[in-house]
Amino acid sequence: MMLKVSHLTKIFGGLKAVDDASVEVAQGRIVALIGPNGAGKTTLFACIAGFLPSNQGKVELLGQDITGLPAHEISRRGMVRTFQITQPFAKLSVLENIAVGSHQLHARRADALDHARTVAERVGMPAAMLDQPAAELTVAGRKRLELARALATEPKLLLLDEVMAGLNPQEIVEIIAIIRKIRDSGVTILLIEHVMHAVMSLSEHIYVLSYGKIIAEGAPRDIVSNRDVVEAYLGRGAADQMAGVTGDAHA
Repeated sequence: MMLKVSHLTKIFGGLKAVDDASVEVAQGRIVALIGPNGAGKTTLFACIAGFLPSNQGKVELLGQDITGLPAHEISRRGMVRTFQITQPFAKLSVLENIAVGSHQLHARRADALDHARTVAERVGMPAAMLDQPAAELTVAGRKRLELARALATEPKLLLLDEVMAGLNPQEIVEIIAIIRKIRDSGVTILLIEHVMHAVMSLSEHIYVLSYGKIIAEGAPRDIVSNRDVVEAYLGRGAADQMAGVTGDAHA
């Protein structure tokens, strides 16, 4: 098992942002974590990747307990995450931004830059883009840069946090193809995503989080017809309608 998260809980004040969540990701798979806004998805990612300490629970990467390790140590062990809000080093070029990730493996600047060029090609960034300041990138360009910076560390497991947010339909199609290629190159992927057709197209297994709890898991075809999932997203009335419940049931 690439990743095993067992009974993870994260509390902020009196709020359980993540409540006894367990997730497993088998090696070589694409697994999705979905749920309404505010469900706790990004908090769960942050705990898994070492950016936030959890209050209880266990995280294992390739059978090794990594619970409580700092993010940079977890990254060295092969798990990295992207961020929902991209924050490149604005004064550096696109290539230099990618090379920041490459330096985890390549001490010499020249080697890091060469590796960064190869990674940029993998995510479809043209050579002409690499010398421009990162601050000048479009939303789509920033998303690709975020993906490239994470890939530059040569991860075994990649956590993608809404990498398609803010993209137009054509850009989404391109990112879906890139994610498939990344998986085919041997990288396991756990993704948070609101673009449902992308989730259904990419994922082999889906976990649904609502109010910090995992309320459902299964293959995409099972999740779309799950009443609890429909209710979490659209409310009980919509769930009743989709299940064919008559109006008399609400009287």
